[in-house]
Amino acid sequence: MTLSTAPSCRPPALRRSWLFTAGADRQAHQRALASGADVLVPDLEEFTAPQERAQARIEIVALMARCRTQGMVAGVRINRLAGAGHDDLSGVMPGRPDVVLLPYVESAAEIAALDAAMGALEMQLGIAPGNTEIVPTIESALGIVQLQPILAASARVRACLLAAEDLTADLGAERGPDSVELNYLRNRFHVECRAAGRIAIDCPFNYRDPDWLAADLAWARRIGLRAKCTVLPEQVAAIHTALTPSPEQVASARELVARFEAMRRGDPGTGVAIDTPDYHTARRLLARDAEFRNWGA
Repeated sequence: MTLSTAPSCRPPALRRSWLFTAGADRQAHQRALASGADVLVPDLEEFTAPQERAQARIEIVALMARCRTQGMVAGVRINRLAGAGHDDLSGVMPGRPDVVLLPYVESAAEIAALDAAMGALEMQLGIAPGNTEIVPTIESALGIVQLQPILAASARVRACLLAAEDLTADLGAERGPDSVELNYLRNRFHVECRAAGRIAIDCPFNYRDPDWLAADLAWARRIGLRAKCTVLPEQVAAIHTALTPSPEQVASARELVARFEAMRRGDPGTGVAIDTPDYHTARRLLARDAEFRNWGA
């Protein structure tokens, strides 16, 4: 199956912020739209009570249209297919979501079943086959160890998301703002996604302290993560700042690369020697900046 993406839709590799919001709360929708997030994910699972889901599905279809007028990727998280997932999917697919997130994924079979259900609805609604992406949410130790078959289960899977609170509970760990209990799994998750050619969406930072958030984002950026989910609209700007090369960083990287290459040519007056790891880091930053500029153009 070939996945097609509308030209106006921000590509998976450039989706820095994934903001979750309530399914049926119009005020929450407005705050989410105003955040400037790259991807907006109204949630029919954790953030919507069962008695509100029918109305929420209608609200979400309308919200998807508003997302597109603001250049946001329109996502939605449904319930597991063994629960209310099929009803959720039938209710939201007329809004033509760009991305459907499935919670608590622990097997490739769950992704294959969602792929088939989406394919049938795409055919029924006249949506291009394979146009709707799937993002599995990994929330347990079993999900972690099954990642490779999960990521390979459908061509629709372009990215994968790591949870925080349910994963911590499954591990029996203690949660803290330094994320010590999750950092090994965040690193492993990133490696697994890279190995499969998928985008790793980092777990949310569910504390409100801006200094701890900055430290968490710096750690994520250091290991190579380029996307993060959040449930707090006020965190979106910090996520974008951390995960987008700034003009100052780009200028510094260009200067460093020029000095290193001049030094390698043996040009006189190149100043303090540049270490090779710093040179390669600068080149990667410039390549990332080029991705943003080329898509914007």
